[in-house]
Amino acid sequence: MKSHISATIDHRILEQLKRFGREERRSRSQIIEIALEHFLRDKGGEDDEIVTSGGRFEGKFTRDETYAR
Repeated sequence: MKSHISATIDHRILEQLKRFGREERRSRSQIIEIALEHFLRDKGGEDDEIVTSGGRFEGKFTRDETYAR
């Protein structure tokens, strides 16, 4: 679902946005949405991303302990 917002954009950026929109045959709102998606993905990463560390397991694991519950 899309929502309506109001934003103040620098004139220079708006002119670039209009030019790019004409070249790509897309509306300003589509260009802004695409740009925000790219920015947020690059800046924040994905929510379902698996976080890992350089550590490793040095303990002991047996299936008996797992299924004894």
